[in-house]
Amino acid sequence: MKSSVIKAQLLSKWYGEVIGLNSFNMDAGPGITGIVGPNGAGKSTLFKLIIGMIKPSKGSLDVLGMDPWLNKKLSSKIGFCPDYDNLPDDATGFEFLRLSGGLHGMSGTGLNSRIKEVSRTVGIDYALERKIGGYSKGMRQRIKIAGALLHDPELLLLDEPLSGADPRARRSLIDVIISLNRDSGHDILVSSHVLFEVERMTKDVVLIYKGRAVASGDIYGIRELMDEHPHNIIIEGKGMVELGKRLLELEHTVSVSFDGSKERLRVEVKRPDEFFDNVPEMLLESGGELREMYSQDDNLAAVFRYLVGR
Repeated sequence: MKSSVIKAQLLSKWYGEVIGLNSFNMDAGPGITGIVGPNGAGKSTLFKLIIGMIKPSKGSLDVLGMDPWLNKKLSSKIGFCPDYDNLPDDATGFEFLRLSGGLHGMSGTGLNSRIKEVSRTVGIDYALERKIGGYSKGMRQRIKIAGALLHDPELLLLDEPLSGADPRARRSLIDVIISLNRDSGHDILVSSHVLFEVERMTKDVVLIYKGRAVASGDIYGIRELMDEHPHNIIIEGKGMVELGKRLLELEHTVSVSFDGSKERLRVEVKRPDEFFDNVPEMLLESGGELREMYSQDDNLAAVFRYLVGR
């Protein structure tokens, strides 16, 4: 069994006077590893180093037992889904995947068969003949992941794959990512600026802030470090007025306010795990109906400053 899929030691990358990564350390084993940090923390720089797009300024990086810089052999073992969207809107999903497969030297009936397989895996097979310009954000993310899967990579890199998708699409994409590891055997590195979403995919997390790993390991241990720092939770549904009154009675509730309507609450809480445990019972008692509940982690940068200052 592989001990390390990705190992970085004192890894640094400078762009002139701008620091992308600063003495960054991580040791990601098999499975799914989450990279969590606010925008500009260094997540995309890390991904570019892993795929060999840029060269480290200092330190060492080992990916699947190899140095990634200008390593064609390693490139064939990695599938990369970038955070940016440069999809060809005038092409169909099938045409895009044909192009992606061609870049990996795939062609003919073998490529067509693989396109059908990966499109079913990510749940976009129903829309392959449609123009990408008509895809929703969630569909565009799925077709990007499908393109990264075509050559059956050992390691899959997903840079902010949930960004811009609506809540329902986010939940569905999380299920796809979990399945890609559990059912298809891909090791996965996935980045996000929303800790709660990564927590639904994996317990192995690296928190990155200003180019440095400020905490890593089991998500539950990291959560304990953060429990006393307020988190923003959004709750949508019926009966929110009564639920809001009840939530104010909880010791770990900091504040409750309506967010645009009386069917949407914004709740600031400490010890979010206890909060999530309490809400279903309180809804049942008040006769409310839950449509959506999720952590925004809008104050993630503040959380990271708190961890750095410990």
